[in-house]
Amino acid sequence: MSPKSFAILFAITLVALLAAFGITVSRDTGSGVRGDGTPIFEGLIARVNDVATLKVIRAGEVSTIESTLKDGTRQWRLKEKNGYPVPVEIVRAVAAGVAQLRAVEAKTARPALYGRLKVDDPTKTESKGALVELFDAKGAKMAAIISGLDKSGFFDIGDVYVRRPDEERAWLARGKVPVPDKQVGWLNQMIVEVDLPRVRETTIYVPGQNPLRVFKKTDDDRDFTLEGMPKGYELKELFGAEDISRAIQQLAFEDVKPLAEAGIDLSATPRARHTTFDGLIVDVWAKDVGDKMWVAVKARPDPAPKDPKQVDKAKVEKDITKINATTDGWAYTLNEFETKNLRKTMTGMIQPVGGAVKASDPKKPAK
Repeated sequence: MSPKSFAILFAITLVALLAAFGITVSRDTGSGVRGDGTPIFEGLIARVNDVATLKVIRAGEVSTIESTLKDGTRQWRLKEKNGYPVPVEIVRAVAAGVAQLRAVEAKTARPALYGRLKVDDPTKTESKGALVELFDAKGAKMAAIISGLDKSGFFDIGDVYVRRPDEERAWLARGKVPVPDKQVGWLNQMIVEVDLPRVRETTIYVPGQNPLRVFKKTDDDRDFTLEGMPKGYELKELFGAEDISRAIQQLAFEDVKPLAEAGIDLSATPRARHTTFDGLIVDVWAKDVGDKMWVAVKARPDPAPKDPKQVDKAKVEKDITKINATTDGWAYTLNEFETKNLRKTMTGMIQPVGGAVKASDPKKPAK
């Protein structure tokens, strides 16, 4: 069979399977009752700006997004993450999504079938739906809906199965409620963004080890050099040195808590120090707590830039303000890759050229 014929057969088979699935779902969950296209929550669109709190339950995990008014603007924070800021765009999308839902067709009223539409009880860990509740500033509930299976497709954009938590009947609704899959998804997880070509050097200070430094002599250099690598050795990983400095290109967190709870001493030597050609220093402190490494991040100007002519004072000041406004008072966990970079040592990064084991294999190569 030619590749073209196979592709056509695959496409036909896929369409048939999707159609069969749609027929099955329709037979098992449909009621034949059409909706009239009116909003599920009459009048909510006009009051959506009155929403002051969102409470979401997904797979048994509760996310409470609370707001405070400052200079006439609402600022949003996630209660379960000690009030870490929540971008207004995420809140607006969810609240507006609920307000704009319109009834299309009545579906099943049998609890045994809720799971197929993902409108079963969101307080259960196996549930795939999300209960979204909106409250005004006085704590009065404005709306509550279980948002389930997204039915959007190539020719059917913006349909979702929903159910009011106090009703048995599920509905196919026109609209979308973009609830994050996980609690941390409500947050902007980006901590630092510094383009890699700007980075001149990074030094890792692992307790009990000599400092590990990677660097570029000029900003035109393509590769980073590992300082002090013994003769006859090479990097185990081609980009092992570069990866250390690459960390601040897009440094994002996986979890967050107040700095005071992590017990990180910012007066101590940082675990990593990143220095740019244009005068920025980003320090990263680290502390192991149980099976996790928690880090704190601060930015500052380089007091002794290698080439003062390359310093971009305005850009550096902007970076410092942005980074410190984000990280001040917070500690984070990073992904496995970035955590591994903060534990790197010389002996862990190098190997004898050609793989031959040498008697002089150093445990702690000199700087």
